[in-house]
Amino acid sequence: GSPRFVDYDFTGARCVVSVGSDFMNDGPGAMRNARTFASTRKVLKGSDPMSRLYAVEAKPTSVGSLADHRFRLSPSQMHNFTLALAGAVMGFTGGNASGLRGVQVDGISAADVDEIARDLVDNRGHAVVVPGDQLLPQTWALCMAINDALGSMGSIVSTTEMGPDLASNSVRDLALLTDEMNAGRISTLVSINCNPVYDAPGGLGFADAFAKVDATITLDVGMSETELASTWSLNGTHYLEQWGDLTGVEAAYSVIQPMIAPLYDPARSDIELLSMLAGDDGKDGYTLVRETVASMGMGNADSAGLERNWERLLHDGFTTQRNGRGGSGGVSSGRVLSAAADIGPRPSPAPESMDVVFYTTNRNHGQLANNGWLHELPEFGPSVVWDNPILMSPGTAKALGVLPEHTWQDEYNPYTKQQMPQAQLVTVKLGGREMTGAAWILPGMADNTLGIKLGYGREIVGKVGYDVGHNTYAIKPLSGEMVTRGATIKRAGGTYTIASTQNHWSLEGRHSIVRAMDMPWWEKYSDRHKVVDDEIYGRISQVLNAAEAIGELSHTPPNVSIYENPLNRSHRDPDPDDLEYSDPLNKEMPPKYAMGPQWGMSIDMNTCMGCNACTVACQSENNIPIVGKSEVAKGREMHWIRMDRYFVGDDLNSPDEMIVQPVACVHCENAPCETVCPVNATIHGDEGTNDMAYNRCIGTRYCANNCPYKVRRFNFFDYAPVKFNGGLDSTYTSKKIAAEFEEHLGGDRSFNQNFIPPRLRKKLDEISKMQYNPDVTVRSRGVMEKCTYCIQRIHEARREVKIKGLWKDADQVAPIPDGFFNTACQQACPSDAIAFGDILDPASKVSRERESGRSYLLLGYLDTRPRTTYMMRVRNPNPAIRPFEHDPLDHGSHGDDGHGGGHEDDHGDEHRIGEGTEAHSSAYIDRTKQFIDQGYSLSLRVLSGIHA
Repeated sequence: GSPRFVDYDFTGARCVVSVGSDFMNDGPGAMRNARTFASTRKVLKGSDPMSRLYAVEAKPTSVGSLADHRFRLSPSQMHNFTLALAGAVMGFTGGNASGLRGVQVDGISAADVDEIARDLVDNRGHAVVVPGDQLLPQTWALCMAINDALGSMGSIVSTTEMGPDLASNSVRDLALLTDEMNAGRISTLVSINCNPVYDAPGGLGFADAFAKVDATITLDVGMSETELASTWSLNGTHYLEQWGDLTGVEAAYSVIQPMIAPLYDPARSDIELLSMLAGDDGKDGYTLVRETVASMGMGNADSAGLERNWERLLHDGFTTQRNGRGGSGGVSSGRVLSAAADIGPRPSPAPESMDVVFYTTNRNHGQLANNGWLHELPEFGPSVVWDNPILMSPGTAKALGVLPEHTWQDEYNPYTKQQMPQAQLVTVKLGGREMTGAAWILPGMADNTLGIKLGYGREIVGKVGYDVGHNTYAIKPLSGEMVTRGATIKRAGGTYTIASTQNHWSLEGRHSIVRAMDMPWWEKYSDRHKVVDDEIYGRISQVLNAAEAIGELSHTPPNVSIYENPLNRSHRDPDPDDLEYSDPLNKEMPPKYAMGPQWGMSIDMNTCMGCNACTVACQSENNIPIVGKSEVAKGREMHWIRMDRYFVGDDLNSPDEMIVQPVACVHCENAPCETVCPVNATIHGDEGTNDMAYNRCIGTRYCANNCPYKVRRFNFFDYAPVKFNGGLDSTYTSKKIAAEFEEHLGGDRSFNQNFIPPRLRKKLDEISKMQYNPDVTVRSRGVMEKCTYCIQRIHEARREVKIKGLWKDADQVAPIPDGFFNTACQQACPSDAIAFGDILDPASKVSRERESGRSYLLLGYLDTRPRTTYMMRVRNPNPAIRPFEHDPLDHGSHGDDGHGGGHEDDHGDEHRIGEGTEAHSSAYIDRTKQFIDQGYSLSLRVLSGIHA
């Protein structure tokens, strides 16, 4: 039938199979899908033990970090997997499976495929297969045929007919346009907000054809390669500066309203330019949109009816009036299955013919290449910034001999330098064209598969994005496909510096940091608590929930501080029966920790998918500067929230899973940073926050050294007050020196301009200063900074509560209602994984999550008493594919203590580790691996009872 949009409603889904799909990057509804999916998963994993997610991926994506089962398959094998899955599903449902049975899939066994199909069929009506955009059209249609057999079409899966413009083949049209230009049949060409001279496939020769056109006109917001090659360059408006309209996927009409007037006038929007070219000179965007609304039958242009409808449209943002496009349609499963069977299985990739996955991230196809926030945001998986290296599996890199020359422990950690790691340069040939880039291994990638990121290597873009990374469009296929095969790779001369915010690999004995539990054990221990007695002093005990009992607290004495906290008059928690004490003025008052509000945060590891939205939201809210590639490579990134990622398992090439964990200042009640600051620059607030007085900080960095979470950031240079790569200011040097610098070093990305004295560098202009949040100070050189729990938003909420008259006591002290405001990270999180509020309010979401059996403290055995807690991840593996892990609360050295923390049989001093299980108290250290794999040594259990 006609091309259609496909959308998903995962509510009620119990079994989801993702085939090469990443909800963060697939299509315009990506973030909505991510929010719906992750929120639904949170409900399912907390209540329905039948819920399960399978991820089939060529490279780790956000979905893979959430999956109960992840299979690494090359793109070509995803087609074979879909064929095999369709055959199995049709076999179980009684459908026509001729030509689909017996398909071999490299990377997953036939038994596992059958189990996945059985799981889907057992949950018919509540199961769905989600294909990725990079799959073959036949593979994509095959997934829809499976959904039809499962009864999911029209319920979980909905489709809407595309309009003719979106349904057109843009790649074919671009090729036809190139032929017309080469033939001299195009006299005038207008480009609007696009950059084909840069991002057209290299083999198309678009730039050469573009130069043959007599008159070329480009409308764009910023500089671009197409603009430079054009006869005329017109100043375009940003999307926040213009009027416009659109028709949504569900055919609802919506109006785009500007937030500000154009900063650089005169400027025109795309519809204003098109209107001028059509002969309606002088009409602005507002008039054009109103005329469109009038033409839709909403009243005449000067009628009262139109004015009412116009105001209602601006108020609501959209109208329910539809354009008549068809809704959900059926699937001709027989035709789809027949077509897929005719294609047949595809061969596996090999070193002489590798699969290639072209992909984009938050920088899109290169349009946002001058945005420093996005360049310095670590990429999901490889955690690389300011570059687009060629990704491959560790096994592939070793087999092809493209690991760095200086490493001798290539099997475990090829990037041995903690600072400025060097990647091997390689040459990739594809379709008769070649390019040189840096090779970077990514555990969990399919073998003989290359991941190549688009949108880098811009030459006409601006100071920030110029000459960052490699232009990979040079080898992009003429067909425009994002997935292809036939590539070869060989070692090139030299190495290339890569900046990665996390450069360790394996994770074993991980329960000091991140925790997970299989569903059966969670069902067993979720409501049970373990009482740990103090066997040393015999007078104090503590109660541990399921998540806390996994870690060191079950083996250590109860955490009791040797100091009395002056704010709560206790060595532990405030005593509710003794809340009176005398301050230095002999004034009786309750301890401040027993009074609200007391702020805290909870992060749910079950729904966090590592999208980094929290990181960039925090950067925008708190005026966090970018520092550049060289500084990041030295570990000097300034992000207040880092997204740690861990590969779990024994096989670096094929890890069992990848876990992501956001970490910021956890606002310890017993904060190690506060005890070592010589000038009281970091202090504890009355509401439980760990505050920073920037004016007092003298840059000793004692606090950073004493912080076990390594979340404090130091301004080594004046990152914020001066322009990034801005060059010299001729006011303080001379025009000649500034020009010479720009000519010789201005474009050299290997030169770190931070070494130039700040007084000589260009300062921020007035437009650049507008990016800053006026409610947050801008820090300068020599100052320590870190997460503040968005204290400015807390103060704003307190003022609003007072203004709105929500105070209830005569002394004007009252709690801020839960949910009255959000922190920046909480507001931006698409999966609702972050909760923030008053931990003393029993009705608050954060308080309820802290009481959950999944809640635990990060490095809680240190007795820092963090105000930020984490909620343990609960997995639901299919036992027919992977046996459930060994009982995580069976620590192997004591019997059942009657409190839910023991075990049914005594295993001695070691666990019995079987296939698919994980050691939780390993009694063995691989001495060789301890020295040659940095990640191994750093991730061994801190308190394991082992004497090295």
